[in-house]
Amino acid sequence: MRRIALWALLAGLVLPFAVSQPAHAQATRTWVSGVGDDVNPCSRTAPCKTFAGAISKTAAGGEINCLDSAGYGAVTITKAISIYCEGVVGSILGSGTNGVNVNAAATDHVVLRGLDISGAGTGLKGVNILQAASVVIEHCFIRDFNGASGTGIFSNPSNFNSMLMIRDSVISHNGAAAAGGGSASTPMAAAPGS
Repeated sequence: MRRIALWALLAGLVLPFAVSQPAHAQATRTWVSGVGDDVNPCSRTAPCKTFAGAISKTAAGGEINCLDSAGYGAVTITKAISIYCEGVVGSILGSGTNGVNVNAAATDHVVLRGLDISGAGTGLKGVNILQAASVVIEHCFIRDFNGASGTGIFSNPSNFNSMLMIRDSVISHNGAAAAGGGSASTPMAAAPGS
């Protein structure tokens, strides 16, 4: 009887470790490629195909790099991250939708560098900033967001001290005759009594 109890105890302690799967940590640097696949780990030798696939495998504060010129799809950014596509054309097509949505924590910093963000004439917003500590847009082309109130860059952060920096970028052919435009920023009003 004691032997059975001992084996049961031993099996109860060892079995959970024997059948458990190893945890997959997020990488601080991931890669995308036009010939990649989002089931890949987004490593340099096995890249992802889209920014959306890579962002889920990239740690907060990490970066996504483009290996070659391709269309990488629209993306929603919910954490501190940098997307670098300099030297190649990292394209985002936001036809009928937003190209990049930034809805990160109020302490997160986001960098977009070397992107070609196109609305194909029907896009809504090229870069739509809802919340982040800072968003830096460098060496980007943001164009053809002509949908309803189409705007190249729209910044309406919910946090009070958000910063937007645009450097060496071309923001053109956005908006319609009635509304929209290159960029729009709606600063948050100060709290009453402050």
